[in-house]
Amino acid sequence: MHQVHTIMEWLAVAIDLAGALIMLWAFVASVVSVVGSAIKRSDIRNRFRDLQVARCELGTKLVFALELMIVSDLLQTIISRSIDDLIFLGGLVVIRTTIAYFLGKEIQEVHAELSKENRS
Repeated sequence: MHQVHTIMEWLAVAIDLAGALIMLWAFVASVVSVVGSAIKRSDIRNRFRDLQVARCELGTKLVFALELMIVSDLLQTIISRSIDDLIFLGGLVVIRTTIAYFLGKEIQEVHAELSKENRS
């Protein structure tokens, strides 16, 4: 039983690390995209569109990373034996779920704006 507990702890840490790496990758990719757009485009409308696309891509990656971290939190909740840990992890799940929800809504709005702009 102790081995299963240890494996689940390591799995939770690995999933958290994957989420953090995805967040870092999302940040770097977005900065490169926005800076590249600013350098190569002089038209403000196209730069704004590129910024919106970068925001949408960043948000999508962040939502995915947050969902991974929620999985990690759930695993940690399962293996936790302390009520304080359960309360803390439950709070983290609520916060991360709320952030993911609102990021998802914003991504949908930006995507809808981009779709509307492309049809025009």
